[in-house]
Amino acid sequence: MYALQSAAVLEARHLVCLDLVRSATRVDGREHAGLRRRIEVCRRLLLHARARGWDITHVHPRSANQASRPVEGLEPLTTERLVYRTGLSAFSNRPFCEAVKARPEAELILVSLSLSSACLVTALTAHDWGLSVTLPKEAPLGAASDVRGRPRSQETDDAIVAPFVRIAAADELIDARRALRLVVNRTSA
Repeated sequence: MYALQSAAVLEARHLVCLDLVRSATRVDGREHAGLRRRIEVCRRLLLHARARGWDITHVHPRSANQASRPVEGLEPLTTERLVYRTGLSAFSNRPFCEAVKARPEAELILVSLSLSSACLVTALTAHDWGLSVTLPKEAPLGAASDVRGRPRSQETDDAIVAPFVRIAAADELIDARRALRLVVNRTSA
């Protein structure tokens, strides 16, 4: 016997592209370590979300001294919501809050270039609201630093967020059926 769920339940996801802007790609004038890999993961998730019809919101920082031009390949389409956060969290934008409240059953998938304070506060706020939150393992983790400016390890980042978010591989989010492969046993005749 198989338990089947409707596609609407399985696909109730809301991709939140948090601070995927050019100014977020540099720290102290240098490119983030592993940046190209994280951008590619974000791009794959964004393309998949578009193809599957997920809700998509691009959240950019609103600051006079911070350019919010999107990273190449991660630009919002005209049909996708683009909001500007005025505070630390994506929830500082009223239309974003309203969109999330309209579909509380949707799993929030937060993609960011690093586990920044904005990413952490957005995830914590979503958790406080009782929302399901997922961070792609390959995208946001491992790029931030501790209070002394030293790079944090993957294990430290996992320990910080694990109590209130799910951490999943991008491939798992893109298509769970990929893990299932048909094995054909060919015998020579």
